[in-house]
Amino acid sequence: MKGILLVNIGTPAVCSKTAVGKFMGDMLSDPLITGMPEWISRFLARKIIAPFSSGRSLNKYRQIWRKEEPLISPLIYNMQKLAQSLEEKKNIPVEIAMRYGEPTIEQGLKRLEKRCPLIHEVIIFPLYPHYAQSTTQTTIDEIGRIFYKRAHSYRLKLVEPYFNHPAFINALVKNAAPYLEDIDKLVFSYHSLPVDQVEAAWKKGKEFDYVYQVKETNRLFCEKIKIPLQYTLLLYASQRGNNWLKPFLVTDIADLPRLGWKRVAVIAPGFPVDNLETLFDIDIQAREIFMKAGGEKFVFVPSLNYSDDWIEAIWKITLGV
Repeated sequence: MKGILLVNIGTPAVCSKTAVGKFMGDMLSDPLITGMPEWISRFLARKIIAPFSSGRSLNKYRQIWRKEEPLISPLIYNMQKLAQSLEEKKNIPVEIAMRYGEPTIEQGLKRLEKRCPLIHEVIIFPLYPHYAQSTTQTTIDEIGRIFYKRAHSYRLKLVEPYFNHPAFINALVKNAAPYLEDIDKLVFSYHSLPVDQVEAAWKKGKEFDYVYQVKETNRLFCEKIKIPLQYTLLLYASQRGNNWLKPFLVTDIADLPRLGWKRVAVIAPGFPVDNLETLFDIDIQAREIFMKAGGEKFVFVPSLNYSDDWIEAIWKITLGV
């Protein structure tokens, strides 16, 4: 028997300052995130960044937190729905896990073991279509650290970045098509990364080249949906410094109305599941900036979440077809 573990970067457990601070402290203590030695990363994250930034981040989370009972992170909610739908449609056990926060990767693996004592293979499906050391690599390292602590009766299979897989592109196109009518520009938004991390990975080849991969996703998307690339823009969001990939979403999107592009749609293919970076950074913050700058129409394209086409794509990518 096989099982699937869907892995994402993480979210605060609850919408509170303590939980947000803990999540930020855990994530930013990782040297693969910060690019600094572990002891420096841990000190800065837990003693400076989290204490001083958790309040501001909490305000953002409050604006996107799902309000139904029990109150729940949108990332957790959508991943649970995705796992449930994938399990029901494909008759395979599915669990979810987070690199930071809960459920942890170790908890996810143990849940699969408990549910399926005779399981012989666990397929790790990272919800990051594009390679980055701050997502893909840190997840791989954490899985290795956990898995090799003890003997297991099953093997692991890691799904590699699927930025150019036809099923992924098809799911993006099917999901986005209803939102792309009557617009001047389609904006592709991706998470920004430190330039030095990007350059170090680029030297290893295309399978590690973040910028190449996001541009290839954009090219294939436009080819499939028949939109000329010149009618699109690539902007980067969530940067934490000036020496990060540019142009920045929250600054450059304000220039678009002045250039005559007053009706835009924004899509974030790097986030298959909606989270803070899509629901706040794009749908709230970027929307407000654009409209205040003279924009007339701002369309947010939701992530794939638990759509049927995304479930089919995950299945095909997992099977390697």
